[in-house]
Amino acid sequence: MFLVYINELAVILDNHGIKIKLFADDVKLYVQILNEIGLHVVQLQQAVDALVRWTTEWQLSLSTSDVY
Repeated sequence: MFLVYINELAVILDNHGIKIKLFADDVKLYVQILNEIGLHVVQLQQAVDALVRWTTEWQLSLSTSDVY
């Protein structure tokens, strides 16, 4: 069942040009930022906004811990 959720998220983030890595129930997203006021910053913010809307819609929690 989780795959149904996560596949939709992959499509949403791909539409924003964000690269993602999927493993089990983890998703990491990233984009290269070339300068602080460029298109990539706006692109990343739009993707994060879409991610928040998606998690709210599906009533899922979002962890932002810095675990490497």
